[in-house]
Amino acid sequence: MFGFSFSEVVLIGVVTLVAVGPQRLPGLLKNLATWIRKLRKMTTDVRQQTGIDELLRQEGLHGGLNELRTIMRGGGAPAPAPAPYRPPEDPYGHIEIDISREYPPEGPDAKGAIPDDLAADAPGVTAPVATTAPLPPAAPAAPPAPPASTTPDATPGTTPGATP
Repeated sequence: MFGFSFSEVVLIGVVTLVAVGPQRLPGLLKNLATWIRKLRKMTTDVRQQTGIDELLRQEGLHGGLNELRTIMRGGGAPAPAPAPYRPPEDPYGHIEIDISREYPPEGPDAKGAIPDDLAADAPGVTAPVATTAPLPPAAPAAPPAPPASTTPDATPGTTPGATP
């Protein structure tokens, strides 16, 4: 029924019974049945007024419509078996791959080549040593100048402007 399993329908019934209560449940189900009856009658009237069933019969789709209805109701013939698995074709299967173009035998792109920044870490490989001229010695620094006093009459150990 509408894609619900039996356990889901029972759960909905129990929740409705708890939410509505046992006294009001029969009246609620009666109202629900009335609304479903009215909805079905309206859809039947619309189908008769528009003549959609006659159009489907004329086009030869009526049998397909009945089959669809039986499938929706859960009956009918079993579903057809799926087609057997067939692996997709390789679009590059006819091309011969030249591995020497991807991995040249020598050079920076060779298989197993070590980048220059990791060459010093590799065992048995010596990294090229940079040869640069040594820097000239730095000039000696000048001795620090003594601190200058702010007032000419200040004597060491006294604070200017303080009275003894």
